[in-house]
Amino acid sequence: MKACNPEKLLSLEEGLTIGMAVLSNLLILFSMHLRQAQDIFVLNLLITAAILLVACAHRRFPYPWLQSFRDWYVLSFLIILYLENRTLIPLINPREFDSLVMAVDRFLFGGHDPTVLMERIMSPALSEILQITYASFYFLPLSLCVILYFLRETRDDFHVAASTIFMGFYLSYIGYYFTPVLGPRFAMEHLQSVPLTGLWTFDFLRNLLAQAEGRMYDCMPSGHALVSLLTVLLSWRYAKRYFLVALAWTVLLSFSTVYLRYHYVTDLIAGMALGVLVFRFGPGLAEATMLAGAKEQVLSESMQLRKE
Repeated sequence: MKACNPEKLLSLEEGLTIGMAVLSNLLILFSMHLRQAQDIFVLNLLITAAILLVACAHRRFPYPWLQSFRDWYVLSFLIILYLENRTLIPLINPREFDSLVMAVDRFLFGGHDPTVLMERIMSPALSEILQITYASFYFLPLSLCVILYFLRETRDDFHVAASTIFMGFYLSYIGYYFTPVLGPRFAMEHLQSVPLTGLWTFDFLRNLLAQAEGRMYDCMPSGHALVSLLTVLLSWRYAKRYFLVALAWTVLLSFSTVYLRYHYVTDLIAGMALGVLVFRFGPGLAEATMLAGAKEQVLSESMQLRKE
């Protein structure tokens, strides 16, 4: 039976997820908040152990269904690590940067707040459409991954795109610790003169997202802008037929973040800039990692055959 060396066989998505879990635990230790976040610390250890266990199991039992499971299961950990930010960010960096981001917005818009300016075009129908669009955020990158997974002869493009998207998500998570920003819906509520109202699903979706996220310092940089733009760029490279759909979806989604008072324009700009940066280096890193892994596996199998 083959020896279990999962550290050599982790996919880049798995490696990035372990890296984010380890980084979160290091932040907990260095900030001396282990007592307040011991449940998160243990959860991150379990996430790391689970990924290594799955990699080890697949090494020993290379069943096709287990490979399919490995291709997708880390998505759940990405969401769990995001939700940890609600507790960790105020512990690691208790400062708030809303006033600074708000000042940059006002500088860009001649002394006006973009979310307040949006009140001029508000309508229940538009709010309804944009709230549904905002809530669909995760389906944008997911749809690209599904297309690449099921409509390609090989899974290489899928793994390159998926790992690059993971880089974008985790980079936005790290950014939240440097610049904790609540967003206009909390910091500017007293400046808004017109409440947001919708038609049918507006209140349900808004309350559902509010309950899931809570009071989260997750605006700067905008993960919505970062990952959405990254999806558009990856679509152009790997799935051109999907490009226009992704582009239109991203434009509407980005507009919704400001209209619905979730984000400032400044953090959208920061997110898009980081999206371009990740696209510049992410796919190349993913392809190089996959190539190195393939060569190492061929070498390992060759050595095993010689021993036999």
